[in-house]
Amino acid sequence: MADRQRSKVRADIKRNRIYITIPCNVSKKELEMVYTDVRFCVADLEPGFDVVTDLTGCSIGHLDGIPVLRKISDYLVTSKAAEVVRVVGKTSLIFKQLFRVASLFQSYKPFYVSTLEEAEEKLAGSIKRNGLRFRINSQQITYSINKEEGQGNLIDISISGCKVQEPSIPLSADKEISITIPFHQDQDTPASFTITAKVVRVQGDQVAFQFVDLDDDQKAQLYQSLAFEARREVPLE
Repeated sequence: MADRQRSKVRADIKRNRIYITIPCNVSKKELEMVYTDVRFCVADLEPGFDVVTDLTGCSIGHLDGIPVLRKISDYLVTSKAAEVVRVVGKTSLIFKQLFRVASLFQSYKPFYVSTLEEAEEKLAGSIKRNGLRFRINSQQITYSINKEEGQGNLIDISISGCKVQEPSIPLSADKEISITIPFHQDQDTPASFTITAKVVRVQGDQVAFQFVDLDDDQKAQLYQSLAFEARREVPLE
């Protein structure tokens, strides 16, 4: 009888990339080993590394280690991964399962592809977003325009820009405004972050912003705030 496929973690130092393969029927104990291997591999990489996770043989329904998967994700965030690509195969079942589970947590937003080849093409192409893009649940931003204060629902955010839904005051492309993003404060993160942002795209009820003139210290502070928010547990309504 053929040996059961096991999880694998390897670092590609030349590409500054980590590859994680999680098979079907993986146990919580094995996922803890994956977490340990990820930490060893990340130690050999530079901040801004990419992550390729192969889930083509995996079904969330067979996993009892969702908290361990969350722990791995949190570690990738604190280690400053740049892009995360998940390979989910040709069927949509694993994608639907992952989307359902991911909706319960605040975290980064990965790319989903069908094959490893597609993952390599994505990472070799133009998907670079200057850092992870985070999904922060039930969060609003505020902004001022024409001496009025507007609000919008935050869809996602990175250190280079954000996307907002349903702005209360209409915005137009190329408009430059100041936006404020509130955060839950700990001893190392600010209570809010005010950024100059340029409207780069308006599509329906969604507006995409590019942040303007953030220096390296501000980017580091913003990333720290986003990482803290992404790791924070939010009660489900």
